[in-house]
Amino acid sequence: KTDMEKMNEALADFSDEDRQSALKQHFCPVSGEMLGTMGAPEKVDVNGQNVWICCDGCKDKLLADPDKYLSNLNK
Repeated sequence: KTDMEKMNEALADFSDEDRQSALKQHFCPVSGEMLGTMGAPEKVDVNGQNVWICCDGCKDKLLADPDKYLSNLNK
């Protein structure tokens, strides 16, 4: 399967709002992996902003240094 197919499958059970939000972000700001290629992505609240990560392993890094990783979303 392509990464895009994996992403669409991982997001299939999400609400329309969450699916669109994850598709718009498209990749994990911590690992750089396409969302959904490592299973269902997780939504994390960072200073009031919903951020999608590829797996639970990225959560601590994101929360420890949010500015570093959030800057990856604006590139």
